[in-house]
Amino acid sequence: MGATKSQPDYLCHDCGQPLDARLQADGKGGYYVIVTCWNPDCLLRTFTRSLSSYATLTDTDWEAYRAMNRVQAQAI
Repeated sequence: MGATKSQPDYLCHDCGQPLDARLQADGKGGYYVIVTCWNPDCLLRTFTRSLSSYATLTDTDWEAYRAMNRVQAQAI
């Protein structure tokens, strides 16, 4: 999301790169924002959450997602 968009840039918790932000239908006629980091060098890559839940994660939550990506990287 660049400066010409109406939504601000959301930054990755770990790498600080802009997150990919998209609208997701909520099934009730509305929408919410989901965000994903696509930086291949970030341990939070491919991690997608709603923006509201992304903002409330604890250090333990963040480390659990990093650990999943570490395991996936070792399997490749």
